Amino acid sequence: MEQFSKKLSVEDFLEVTGYPIFDRIKQLVDCLEVKYIRCWSTDAVTTAEIHISHPVAKHITIGTGKHYSGRTRVAISLKETSLFEKLYGKLPRESSSTYVKYNDEGFEMLQHIAGNWEKVLSQGDEDLINTISVVTGSKDYTEYEKSALTKQRIGHSTYAKKVKACAGNRCLINSNISRNLIASHIKPWADSENHEKVDIANGLCLSPNYDGLFEDGIISFNDDGNIIINGLSRCEMKAYGLTGKEIITVNKPQIKYLSWHRKHRLKS
Repeated sequence: MEQFSKKLSVEDFLEVTGYPIFDRIKQLVDCLEVKYIRCWSTDAVTTAEIHISHPVAKHITIGTGKHYSGRTRVAISLKETSLFEKLYGKLPRESSSTYVKYNDEGFEMLQHIAGNWEKVLSQGDEDLINTISVVTGSKDYTEYEKSALTKQRIGHSTYAKKVKACAGNRCLINSNISRNLIASHIKPWADSENHEKVDIANGLCLSPNYDGLFEDGIISFNDDGNIIINGLSRCEMKAYGLTGKEIITVNKPQIKYLSWHRKHRLKS
């Protein structure tokens, strides 16, 4: 990925693509009154420092990379520490006002600043959900037509663009494929809560052939990204270009969705 250091407005930050940690926190940025964002990416770390107008917090710093041993570091610099002292105890250094947590604990800590921000929908997300609800609730379409129209609407959405951008606009299974890509829901749209329908972590960038196999539960993935294949003969695997040794990159927020897919979709 490109190395850079920039001071961005909210609008400019929301346009940045190709950095999964930035994609995850765009919803957080939408929920807060943000002054500006400093963000940078090096070989060791990718970080966003979000400066906000808030009664308790000054800024939030979220970074990930090998500098943090692959973890995601969340740091909240506070104006007033009493609430966090009650929740997490006093900081060891009296002069410090920054609380630091990692991975899920860090993102949970953000709820004390931004509420349940990961379930707050943007206007674009709401528009997509409402548009598809009209289609699926209509008596003018057959079930096949409803399915086709739903896929079409998702395919042209900002959600799909973000899922593809997270994968570098290449199929996760075969990186040589960069055309006609599909943002495939891990937990299907019809089975998802509204916030899950537009959660970037609930998407995989796949070619149409692999999307069909995934949707039908013929392939799935373990939490470490190793492919699981059930129901294909050796000849069929060869035709699909599969060896059974394929591995995709899995980010931690995707694990719960892959677990759902293995339990409810994967053929036994």
